[in-house]
Amino acid sequence: MSLFDGTKIEPARYSDNPEFEEWHSALKTNLFEINGHLGTFQQFIKGLETNYRNGKYTTKVVENINYRSIEIINVVSQLFKASNALVQKANAIHDSDLDKAQLISRDKLNRDLRFSIQEFQKYQIQFANVTKKINERAKVVLDEQQVQNEGKNDLLETDHEQQEQQTIIIEREPINNEEFAYQQNLIRERDEEISNIERGIIELNDVFQDLGSVVQQQGQLVDNIENNIYTVVTNTQQASNELLRARRHQKNTNKWCLYILVALIGFAIILLMVS
Repeated sequence: MSLFDGTKIEPARYSDNPEFEEWHSALKTNLFEINGHLGTFQQFIKGLETNYRNGKYTTKVVENINYRSIEIINVVSQLFKASNALVQKANAIHDSDLDKAQLISRDKLNRDLRFSIQEFQKYQIQFANVTKKINERAKVVLDEQQVQNEGKNDLLETDHEQQEQQTIIIEREPINNEEFAYQQNLIRERDEEISNIERGIIELNDVFQDLGSVVQQQGQLVDNIENNIYTVVTNTQQASNELLRARRHQKNTNKWCLYILVALIGFAIILLMVS
């Protein structure tokens, strides 16, 4: 488009979309919080794996780690649901209503959110697996305790003297009937939590797939934008090189013109002297 052909040049358009900026900011905040929770969740999983390797299946430490892990799972799940709603709103904005920077930042957030969902699903699977293993071993330990307690109760009924001895032994047992029932309840709760986690993974997978299709669509647009940017940069560089070459050529031309002018002046002086 020439400056001299009378055609009107349209000025560059700058998009002002406060709603998008608000949603974009909220998404960034949610993503930051999600990733912080995922880091903590990963450490809890390592703690559970360490306790499992050390044979600690029914300790308070395991119970506390499990409880806090479930809290993180619930919080992160809610953050993902809220973020997905924001993503749907941001993606509903037509591309023509956003500038290039906003389009690229929207695509980046979608990709980052999708990656975080993938990481969350991976950690949930790891947590469910190690919790299953701890529960299986805890069940074995409790079954062994139950057998021991039943055997002791039989002995208590047969002999008063043995009853006194067994009473002393029972008082020294690390787990009593109340604790036994408590541990059984914990195992049942963990089994339910594992089932809930597995259902949550399936639900998040739907969000993951939706984001995947959005990322693919927006990725093509962003790729086109980036290609255009690279093309502009390349064309600008080529234009700059052409200007440098033209400048060098102009300098050389001016230099030769000066040489010719000096030669003509010298020739004129010689003619005047001869005449």
